[in-house]
Parts: sequence; C-alpha cells; structure tokens
Amino acid sequence: MNRFDSNPATALVRAVVAMAALSAGLLAQSPPAAGDVAWKRVGGTTIHRGLAGPSTGPVRSLWYNERGSGLTVETASGRILESADFQHWRMNANAIRAAQPTDLPEVPAAPEAGARIQRGANRLYAVGSNNLYASDDNGRTWLNLTGFNGRSILGDGFTAFAVAPDDAKDISAANGFGVWRSLDGGMSWHSLNEDLPNLPARRLTGRRSLLLDDDSQISLESGVWKPASSALADQEAALIARVTRAGIRISAAAQASGTLYSGSADGNLYASRDNGTNWTLAPQSVGAPVERIWVDQERPQSALAIAGFRIFRTVNGGLFWDDVTGRLPQTRIHALAADRSAGVIYAATDRGVFTGTLSLDDAGPAATDWRSINRNLPAAAAWDLRLNPDNTLTVALDGYGVFETQAPHRSRAVRLVNAADLSERAAAPGSLLTILNAGVSRATSGALTYPVIARSEQSSQLQVPFETAVGSYQIALNGSEGRWMVPVNVKDASPAIFVDSDGSPLMVDSPSGLVMDTNMAVRAGASVSLLATGLGRVTPEWVAGVPAPFDAPPVVAASVTAWLDGIPVDVVRATLAPGYVGYYLVELRLPRIVNRGATDLRLVMNGEESNHVRLYIEP
Repeated sequence: MNRFDSNPATALVRAVVAMAALSAGLLAQSPPAAGDVAWKRVGGTTIHRGLAGPSTGPVRSLWYNERGSGLTVETASGRILESADFQHWRMNANAIRAAQPTDLPEVPAAPEAGARIQRGANRLYAVGSNNLYASDDNGRTWLNLTGFNGRSILGDGFTAFAVAPDDAKDISAANGFGVWRSLDGGMSWHSLNEDLPNLPARRLTGRRSLLLDDDSQISLESGVWKPASSALADQEAALIARVTRAGIRISAAAQASGTLYSGSADGNLYASRDNGTNWTLAPQSVGAPVERIWVDQERPQSALAIAGFRIFRTVNGGLFWDDVTGRLPQTRIHALAADRSAGVIYAATDRGVFTGTLSLDDAGPAATDWRSINRNLPAAAAWDLRLNPDNTLTVALDGYGVFETQAPHRSRAVRLVNAADLSERAAAPGSLLTILNAGVSRATSGALTYPVIARSEQSSQLQVPFETAVGSYQIALNGSEGRWMVPVNVKDASPAIFVDSDGSPLMVDSPSGLVMDTNMAVRAGASVSLLATGLGRVTPEWVAGVPAPFDAPPVVAASVTAWLDGIPVDVVRATLAPGYVGYYLVELRLPRIVNRGATDLRLVMNGEESNHVRLYIEP
C-alpha cells in the first residue's frame, strides 16, 4: 500500500488522482503494430482428469538419451520433442532414436495377456494395455505399479516404456494421456506433461471449449482444461448429420436463420433457402473435399467455403461461388472467420493464422493484402479460429492449445467503450466513455454536447451529459484526422468498476485513504471505496464536464447495491469522486464473516450488473 496523506479526505482525493492516472494509462494503450499481434494463451496444454498429474494427448514412443540425462518422445501427431531437464520440452526433428530392446526375456507368467516384458538391471518390467508391472523374482510374481481401485492412475493405452541406462528404477512410460516418470521403480509417479505441447485440439466448440482428436470434449474451468461435465454442442456436426442426404457424403455445413449451406467430400456445394427442405446444387465443383463453411449471420447470402488450398465465396445465396484465395501462401486451410462490415477475413492454416481484405457484399476482386499474424505464436498449424462478439480472435493451435488476441482489424477501428473496463456495455447519464483510436476535439448528439475530458492521438474520454434521456443515439465525433459516427445506448444506470491492466479493481481503504495494493488481501469487516462510473444522475443535479466539489460531493440518486459471492454488502455511500469528472466513489463495508480467499464482487443498479471483480479476503 502507498500512503498519500495523513488527512483521509485529502488522501482520498489524491487516491482518485492516482487511480485516474492508472486508468488513463490503461486506456491510452495503442493497438499493436501490423504483424505484432499481442497473443495470449488461454489455459495451458494439459488436461486435469484426476490422474497422478496433468495429462495431455497420446504419445507414441519415448527413449532416454545415452547417459539417461534426458528424454525424447514422439507424439501421436508425429512431433519429436526432447527434454534435458524432464520438465521443459523443445522440438528436435533430428533426434536419434534409441534402439529398442530385442532380447525380451521369457517369464513363467505374464501379468496380463499380451504384456510386453522389458529388463532393467535385476528387475523386470511388463507393459500391459492398461497398467505397468514390476517383478523382482524373474517374473514369478508381479506388482501392479499403476492400478488403484480398478483403474490406472496414469490412464490406459500404454504405447511405450523406457528404463534409464544407469538406473533401473528411473523409468518412463507413454500412453494415451501423455508421458509419466518414476524415480523409485514405479512406487510413485509424476507427470511430464506440463510443458509438453501435445494438446490434441481439433475444433473450437465454444470460446472456452474444445473438441479433441478422439472426439472427447474439454472446457476451461478456473483456468485449467477439464473434461466437459456434459456433452458440449458441436453445432456443425449436428448440422452435418441433419442435412446429410442419401448418396451424398456431406463434409461441411453452416446455417444463418433459414439459409443453409453444405459441402460434400466430392467437392460440390449446396444451398437451401427454406431451412433444408429444398436444395440447389452450385453449377461448378470446387475440385476438392469441402472442409468448412462460414456464413454471415446478418446477411446469409454471403458465405465462404474451404476446399483444400482454396477459398470460395458466394454473395448471392449459393447460386455461384468464385475462387477468392488471392495471394494467400499455398497451404492447407482449416477454418475461416470474417467481418463483412469491415471487409476482413481470417484463415487458420497449416502455416498459422493469416488475415486479408475481401468484400462480402458483392462479387469484387479476390482477397488481397494477406499477411501473417503469427508473431508471438508458436510455430504450429492452426486448426480452428473464431471471431468473438467482444472483438477478440480465438485460435486453436495444433499441440499448443488455445490463444487469443484483440482482432487486429477491430483494434484499428474507432470504437466507443466504457472507460472503466473497456467493455461495450451501455452508458448512463454521467458515464465516462473512451473513444479508442481517435483524438476527438468535439462530440455531439442532437442538441447535446458530450464534454471531451481528455484526448491523445490514440484515445479520448467523453462524459455523457447528466440530462441525457434513456435511448439509443449516434454521437458525432470530430477530430483532426476526420469525423466519425459511433452508436451509444443509454440506460438510467449501467454500473462499471474501474480495473487495472490485470483486471483488479481500483479501490481505496476508506478510513486511511490508502490505495489498496491489488496483490494484498483485504480484511473482513474493512471499509473500502471502489472507483466506478455509470451510476447515473446525482443529487443535487450536476453539470457534465465540471469536476465534483471537494465538500459534499453530489450523491447518487438511485439505489446502489453490492454483492460479494452472492451475499449483499452494505453500501455506506455513493457519490461523485471529489475533484474529478465522470468518476464515482462507492464506499462498502465488508462483512466480518466471509469466505477466505478469492471472492467475486459486483455492483447492481436497477437490475443492471457491473463487471465482476475479484477481491482476496482474509479474516
């Protein structure tokens, strides 16, 4: 915590200054330069299945190096990876395979039918399909090293086993769930999968859910991948099953309202405008199996199809398809996403992710300006991608899992967002708004002027006039580089809590005026003040663009409620932040008895929820 002043009132104002600086710094971040997309990993490359450690995808074989000081594996997809410290992995396509033992010993009895016997100094090991075994009496009796309560603690489907050349109790095994090692002859095991890029992601069934190569499904829970608790809807698979017709092997399908598209394994494209009752065959074949189809949800006449190395477009509901691949580097394409209004297309390929420009409103030229956006991504094939409603782009990489970034074309567009959390939530009278990617000198909507509070070349901040009525409006923005129109939806209240770049709430310890360190826990029973916006009109009435007074700042007119893990929290007061424009302070008194650890905090007004933020509580 940072001490600002011994006077709590003055300290509170200075804390607001500090928090305003923090939020302004966050909002002034410029978008990434072309080719320098800021990808971040979503989850990891392992799955928590309740085994002896995190698992991953199938591994085909493994071997120790000559000195036993490192391990090399071959994944089911054919990647060769090696580890010198049994923790971190790197690609090595030139790794020399260890010779497999040929003098397999004979034993009086195998522990299970078909088990493969392997010698390790004075001990024998056996590899079954479901378990591993050891024998210290030349195979007369066997100890199950992995079985517990009728199942293997490492999972089943063992494919390979290796004994270190200098230590018979240093053993490693590979199976359908990854790589495992024991240093005590199998009495205890640990996973070597944490850094192994072998997550067999095949399809995004949702932004936070995946279909794997074996048709199993996983979803992200509390930051880790876990088997999906219930079957996730694979909408494309369901649609393919629905539109499959006798004599036609459908390989791809997509739908927007009552318009359906399907493609076959023999390269034909079909369209239906009556929800699948009647189908029209395109006059030309695309010459390769149709792998995926994308359709614009707002204009179903516009669609894209992938066939091998090429992209085809229709803008007339499937009556005609033209090749729009353009100068995309020749590579197999697996998935597409597009923004018709912006004329932008994204492609997931064997060579990663590419973006280009393409008209989806008319039969214009083929896609142009293709460029790679793979910088900061691992070198791997991209199996799937999706463009999300919140302007992010999600991609599934072969072996490396899921990555996400701000969609490059959206990050360059002029956008209106909430100043507290950069969301596109509705505004309210008095709300502080941020214009991204434009320096604005004047903002108006009808007869109302939206005061410009701050501006730079990259962003500007506006305040919604307190007299603005509920409704939807267009704001005219004027700046040195042009004029823009942006939509805004105004409600009576639309609360939002200011957060820093890590998503932690900006708040003050109310009695002392100390800015709360987001890395430190808050004590139960404490009084804290959150910095917020969007709380609506105040009493007495106030003028937008004018800093709130230091003495008796206007009070929020409507009722403000707060919830901590679903339990109501006392709201002591909610006012405009003294000395500032568009900022509100909400003072809360935390309960004396709360759940210890991370808790979920939110504000609610008139049924409108704020963003959820996390507080760490200690007794």
